[in-house]
Amino acid sequence: MRYITTKELPKYLERWLDSEKKSEANQRKSRLIRIQQVLDKARLYVSQHCVVLGREGKTTWEINDILALSLMILGETLTRALSLIQKKLAFRIEGWCSHDIRNQGWGYSKLMLHKFHEDGWCPKAIHMLQALLRGNSIGLVYLFTLRSSSSKGPGHKQCTATVCKEMETHKNQGRSGPARYHYCESTTSDFCSKPEYTGGQVQKPPNCKTDADAGRSIDGRKLADIINRGNIPLLLYRRAKRDLQVVEMNQSFDKSYAIFSHVWTDGFGSLDGTNSTTLCILDMFSKMLERVAVQRFGNKSAVPELFWIDFLAIPAEEQYAIQRRKALKQTHHIYTHAKYTIVLDLSLMKTTVGRGYSNPAMKITMCRWMTQLWNLQEAVLSKNLFFCFSDRLFPMTQLEEMFPEEDSELQSCIPSLARIYYSGILGEVRPKIHEEVRKNKGWISQTNFLALVWKAAQWRSTANPIHETVSLATMLNQDTDFFTTPAESEEGTDEHQQECDDRMVELLSRFAAMSPCPIPPGMIFLPGPRLCKKGYGWAPRSWLSSHEIESPDPLSLPDRGNTRLNLTEGLEVQFPGFLLHDLGLDRKELWEREEMYYPTDSTLLEWYRIQPTQDTPHFPQEQRLASHDLAIIVSRVPIVDLRETALFVAVKTIFGGIRYVEIVNRVWISRAENPETVQHWSDKHREGHHEAMSVGERLPLFTKWCVDGPSHPDPESLKPEEAKPIDSKGHSGGGISDEEEIKPLRRPHATGFRQTMKAWLPSHWSYTGGR
Repeated sequence: MRYITTKELPKYLERWLDSEKKSEANQRKSRLIRIQQVLDKARLYVSQHCVVLGREGKTTWEINDILALSLMILGETLTRALSLIQKKLAFRIEGWCSHDIRNQGWGYSKLMLHKFHEDGWCPKAIHMLQALLRGNSIGLVYLFTLRSSSSKGPGHKQCTATVCKEMETHKNQGRSGPARYHYCESTTSDFCSKPEYTGGQVQKPPNCKTDADAGRSIDGRKLADIINRGNIPLLLYRRAKRDLQVVEMNQSFDKSYAIFSHVWTDGFGSLDGTNSTTLCILDMFSKMLERVAVQRFGNKSAVPELFWIDFLAIPAEEQYAIQRRKALKQTHHIYTHAKYTIVLDLSLMKTTVGRGYSNPAMKITMCRWMTQLWNLQEAVLSKNLFFCFSDRLFPMTQLEEMFPEEDSELQSCIPSLARIYYSGILGEVRPKIHEEVRKNKGWISQTNFLALVWKAAQWRSTANPIHETVSLATMLNQDTDFFTTPAESEEGTDEHQQECDDRMVELLSRFAAMSPCPIPPGMIFLPGPRLCKKGYGWAPRSWLSSHEIESPDPLSLPDRGNTRLNLTEGLEVQFPGFLLHDLGLDRKELWEREEMYYPTDSTLLEWYRIQPTQDTPHFPQEQRLASHDLAIIVSRVPIVDLRETALFVAVKTIFGGIRYVEIVNRVWISRAENPETVQHWSDKHREGHHEAMSVGERLPLFTKWCVDGPSHPDPESLKPEEAKPIDSKGHSGGGISDEEEIKPLRRPHATGFRQTMKAWLPSHWSYTGGR
């Protein structure tokens, strides 16, 4: 048997780069384009015949699993090398090259997906990895070799692709009693395991040198008094005296302090309703502050002795619910004014940093701290981050300094893949955010900012769905009073979901009142359940969608102008599309089909195919749509990928140059390239078989749409004179038309609330509940 080896591949790739540098420009251009076409064709064959979406999937070719994986890895390596060579030579021809690592995956092999399941990985974590790595098998193989993750183990046997049962167990345990983590000095490790506990009783780890119950607590009344004065409580711990004190800081932030960011279910603090923790945890905090001082300044006395951590600085007792709400309003400024933040995550604290950039970066990507929404706002608002590993505190600045050199290797795409964590904490815009905060300027309306937040949030979670909007509002420096209102319904009920929806509507309304409106136009293409409120049916109910990013990425589209929210009719956007003209007399047959085809002009040379996506598997058969024209909104033209996301919509009316539409369902759109298929439908069209057949009219690139969700029964139809058209400057104004008043939202638990574009006047609310 003969084998092909890649042992010499790195050397060959370097020779390739050298030869391209020496070649003439025209020859180089021609050769790079041909190579791109060859690799694209090879990737198409591999994705069609060797790739599976899940471990139970089957390939269309009878091929050895190891060989299939080898083809994917070799293909991804060559694709990466070509992309880097194009980048180094400043070769860029739109549509003929791609420098985006996210578009270079060749798919996943059945072999690797089986290995992850056999190794005990959580199915939800596997699903998340497949989405984050965008079909890159090299990244999946590298992750598997790390062998260190909180996402695997016997606790994940009952998990599914959408639900992590272990996390639910942690949440339930956290609500039932005190789970305390112990930090212990020993010869084997600085960090001992989180103790098991039964019936609320903490079991002391065998190597812990302190009593299980030994700890220190903070008087909630003292915290509440400081917060009532509008000031911030900081903590001071004297390790030699084992003394924990509260220090009051005024609103000028005149003291130097650090912050500890942690995963709530890791159990660093008490979850029994008190502001307390163990002495060994406080010792750990003190030593970490000293380590940072030595690393940054070479002198442990230079460290801020003061620190802030939520479970000690925010009063926990139920009687201080109002003070907790006030404390949450302070957290945005608390994080932005801290000297640095130390990240505590048990999975990181039990493993070493490792070598190079990729090893620690990928470990951070997979840690539990990256899956919690509260930790996102803490990361984004922190000036400097230190990640706590078992052997050292590793600053993010040092980690990122290592990236350019390691990412310059032609044969490896791993550094770029490992940098997923960086995007997951908005690394690209964090410096700009802090510069704007320092200048006391607004930054939410910066181009594409909310799109980056949505991407960073989509794979995260909260202990309670009601906490999603308060966390987002805190990060975005919005007044949190409305979002911290106690829920009046039980989690998991329809009433609770309605309360969550009301809060999301409120958050979107605030964005819409900004100028320019920061709501990304591509949000209309996002998957998942949508809000039911009229005018907001284009918006996802939750930003924590856990959905794979589809092609093209709807939140990374070229500039489509600013959006504007028409409060009663939907989101005004500008996208290309097709207006469908029925040729048959009855649409009933159309609703029964799983796909439809339509041509775009009389030559019948170009046909498009549309299919409902997996979240809406059928075309809805609704009589109310019979009188409406149908249309397809696409994110771009031409359609270049095998299939792309689009919206199938019903046109209710046209006014002021805007098509007012409601979403029928999300669809996949693709060009029909099979000659036999094109010939079949062309023949049917020429022969006059027009039953349930449509022809498409291509609309301009910047067609104006006002998009809403499915309409609900309403005795009054849309009155054209009530519509608010986009101004002549093309969405250059604010998100809400001038002097247009925002109607009170449905919120039975809040009275006397009235919003306008110029003021937000909350009435009195109270807040209970933690993270």
